[in-house]
Order: sequence, then structure tokens, then C-alpha cells
Amino acid sequence: MKKILTFVLVCLVAVAMCAQENLVVKYKVSSRDTDSGQPRSYDMTLVANPMKSLYYNTMSLYVDSCKSTPEGRATLREIQMKAWRVVQPDGTVTYDGRKLGLAPDKKQFLYVEKDHEKGNICVYDLKSDELYRYTEPFGEMQWEIVGDSTKTKLGYDCILAVADYHGRQWRVWFSTEIPIQDGPWKLRGLPGIILSADGGDGFIIDAVEVGKTSQPVPGMYSTNDYEMGERRKILAGHEHYINNLEGMMAAQGIMMNGDGSPANLPKYDRKRQAWETDY
Repeated sequence: MKKILTFVLVCLVAVAMCAQENLVVKYKVSSRDTDSGQPRSYDMTLVANPMKSLYYNTMSLYVDSCKSTPEGRATLREIQMKAWRVVQPDGTVTYDGRKLGLAPDKKQFLYVEKDHEKGNICVYDLKSDELYRYTEPFGEMQWEIVGDSTKTKLGYDCILAVADYHGRQWRVWFSTEIPIQDGPWKLRGLPGIILSADGGDGFIIDAVEVGKTSQPVPGMYSTNDYEMGERRKILAGHEHYINNLEGMMAAQGIMMNGDGSPANLPKYDRKRQAWETDY
């Protein structure tokens, strides 16, 4: 009897440990910069379980965690200064901007939180040079599963699904072998994890690694720094900001070209630069 009870306890502990594990998917993202329109590629991570998830850039989360406390800010600044400093032959110290990549620095501002209990998505991002956040309900994404289209991704059997969402048609590959209804960016709602997504015009998200972690789903830092807004107004305001940036700077006496000549910046092309075009 004692052996049976011991076996049951071991099983219960094992189940509890498995239940605490969260899914981790690392993605390679290809798009165009929302400011300059230049092609770019960067890494994002999704940590998810059936109740919630966070999609984020790991370096950005680290920097934000440091900046959330006075001690962390001081430590981060010390690390950056040591990485960027250059000691000249005469002993003077300068800082080389070409060495920026040698120290922790925040380049990606996007975070996407999904809360399955509340049934909503919360987006945090930098737009118009200001930090904004907004929420939207899950129900805005309606998928059509193309059951006869399948392929393998990272060893997982995947099925094709298609949805029109906020101005783009998304074609995604999801796997029911990982039955978590989640995916990169805002994409979710299928009976399995989304491992690959194509929104057209070069907006591509591809999983490069799938694993598990005993760490909890990360939380957001300094949420009060983000102004609450409405999605369409935020995106429209950002387009207006980019298209009028030169004029706004000139009004403050700041010329983008040193000789005072017009910079003639290209107009914002939402089809090529915006993840969502329906604003």
C-alpha cells in the first residue's frame, strides 16, 4: 500500500511539473520599417499557455526590466558606457556610436499580450514617437481552414488556414500537435500553434525554434508609461507624423539636412510599411 501511495504521489508531482511548463516559440520576422520603409529582419519570442501569452523581443524585455527600477537603470547605463567607451592614445575617453550593438539596447518596441480569460489582445508599441497601448477582442479574426493543404515545419505537421484581418489576408500554417490556440503577433484562434504566417507585401513570420520553459509567461513593465488609445487613431496618427515630420522639425528650427535643403522624405506607404492597413 505504501508503495502504491508513493507511486501516486510521484505521478501527481510529475503532472504538476508538466502543467507548469509553458510553450516557447522563437520567430524570425521580416517586414519593412514602419518609419523608413526599409526592409528589416528581427527576432521575436512567444511564451504561451492555454490562458495567456506574451509576444516580445527578448532584448527589449531585458532593457525594460532594467529600466523599471533605479538600480536597474544605473546598472544598464554602466554596462552601456563600458561597451561604448574608447580610450584614445592620449588617455582621453570618447564614445563610439558604431559600438552601439555591443551593449543591451532596445530596438523593438512591440509587445502583444493575449488574455484568454478576458478574451482580448493588448498591444503596446511606439508610434509617433510616443508609447501607446490599446486592446481589441479576440473575435475580430475569423479563419478558414484549408484542410487539404499540409506541410511540415520544424518537424510538426501543419495545416493551412486563411483569414482577412485589418486590411491584410493572412495565410498561416498551424500544428494541432501543439494544441495551444495562439501564434505570433496578434494571430491566434486556431486549434494549434501558428508556426508560419504570411501577410503579403513581405510581412512574414517564421518559427525557427520550439521548446518549453518552466518560467512563467513574462509580464509587462512600466505599463503606466503607455498612453491608452484606439487602434485606428494611433495608426493614422503615426502615418501623419511620418508624412509631416520634416515640417514639424522645421517649425522648431531643426533642419534634417545640414545645409538647410529639403530632405524630401518618401511618403508613408501603408501597404508596404503597415501591419494593418484598415485605418
